[in-house]
Amino acid sequence: MRFGTEYVESALTAQGKKLLVAELSELKNDKDDLVQDMIEVLTSFCARLYGRRSAKHKAKKALEAIQHEN
Repeated sequence: MRFGTEYVESALTAQGKKLLVAELSELKNDKDDLVQDMIEVLTSFCARLYGRRSAKHKAKKALEAIQHEN
């Protein structure tokens, strides 16, 4: 589980159950993984934004070229 382990543990404790963690190293790297995930999401959004802007700019140039030919 990448994040939210505390919430799952609280819910299980309320039911009288325990959360058993097989590898503690997974919990220790939780913040690093979350940061890496956020970087990847932001990178993806930026690529989409700039890609859309680039496509819009190219389309505008193509239309201008067509208008100048006529």
